[in-house]
Amino acid sequence: MAKTLFEGGVSDVLFLDQRQFYPTPQEVAELWSDMFPFTTVMENLQIKDVDDALYKMFENESDYYKQEFTTTTALTIASSGAESTALTISGQVGVSSTVDGSYLGYVCEIWNSTKTTKRGLVIITTSSTTIKCKTLKATAITTVSGDYFIVVSRFRGEGAVALVAPKKQLSVVWNSTALISDSAEVTGDNFAAATLRGYSSDMGFQRQEMFKRYKNFTEQALMKSVSTVGTNFGGSGTFSEASLRTITDADSVSGSVRTTYGYIPILEDYGTTYQGAGAIDEDTNIFKVAGSSVTYNNYIKYCEIIFDKRDMDEALAFSGRGHITTIAQKVADGDKKFGWLGKMQLGDAEWNKLGFNMRALETNHGVLWLVPTKSLRNAYNNWQLIPNLDHIGIARFRPDEYKNDVKQDDDYDGVKDTMKASKGLYMRLLKSHHIVQFT
Repeated sequence: MAKTLFEGGVSDVLFLDQRQFYPTPQEVAELWSDMFPFTTVMENLQIKDVDDALYKMFENESDYYKQEFTTTTALTIASSGAESTALTISGQVGVSSTVDGSYLGYVCEIWNSTKTTKRGLVIITTSSTTIKCKTLKATAITTVSGDYFIVVSRFRGEGAVALVAPKKQLSVVWNSTALISDSAEVTGDNFAAATLRGYSSDMGFQRQEMFKRYKNFTEQALMKSVSTVGTNFGGSGTFSEASLRTITDADSVSGSVRTTYGYIPILEDYGTTYQGAGAIDEDTNIFKVAGSSVTYNNYIKYCEIIFDKRDMDEALAFSGRGHITTIAQKVADGDKKFGWLGKMQLGDAEWNKLGFNMRALETNHGVLWLVPTKSLRNAYNNWQLIPNLDHIGIARFRPDEYKNDVKQDDDYDGVKDTMKASKGLYMRLLKSHHIVQFT
């Protein structure tokens, strides 16, 4: 005799009241991929399950990328090869933060404070709390306060013992998963008008809207939320439960509110911003320029810095519609194939396998795939987010969980569903993530 899946069929308590649904992020993403491409990409890139709602990440910026320091000492290094007097240094990058034996043997170019004039090359011959050096050519070198010493290589004397190793530590950054939630509810009379397995058509509509809202809440949180826990990018943050906010619900239950630090606030609060005038710092995260002032010349400079921090010459650029409009308006004579005086090309729309469209903006440094997103509208209409896809994703403490008919006490006449998850942004290497903002 054939049996139904549940005793009692659709009226069974297990079927109707106790069912729990765990939609995977990919399934939800596929339903509304074009609406929320940022979250869709994050979830398909990397979902890292974490053991704690507060989670730490480790990163490393290789020393070879940039090794330099400055001096505040003005002196002359003799052409004879005699050892100089002591130089006081500061602003160390890529070398030990305090002068120690690891400085011995560094060969350095000495440049002026603007790095436009090279004074010569020296080798560091003594290092304790200060450094001493000798020239590598028979030419005297005079230093000025603010001069840069840029490390070229490291040499040792013939027959000398091995050099002292520099001290190297990983950097620690962190974030918090957000307890994201939403609900759908109808009264008992509406629910009683059943059309499919005990569910009313109105409840079906409410559920669909809940999933859309929930997906939007997730996307907005990953993009724009902040957290009192901080991130430790730049050495600031409070990795502590005590820093969380509390909220009291309708039943007078008070609890901690977990939020996550989103992409935009991380770059705004911890990154470096260029305001569209003067020299551009090579570690800039946010480029701000008036839309009317956008030119090939300044945009290609942004791309130089953006692609210099990546291992690939392609990047996804999640863009507000206004940002794409500004770029398209720069196309000469309405010919989209040869924009900006023929120096940059804007391709046709293409649909990728995740279900949303992209346009290839070909630059001298790499290809930006422009992805229009409805999440960047209103105040963010002229923004463009360019994350480094190798170092970003989702940190998940608890997966998406959908429960139906959760409100049954005290003869409640209606149906209430809820959906929740605990997840946040998993993001490292701040210098490799960027925003271009047309103001």
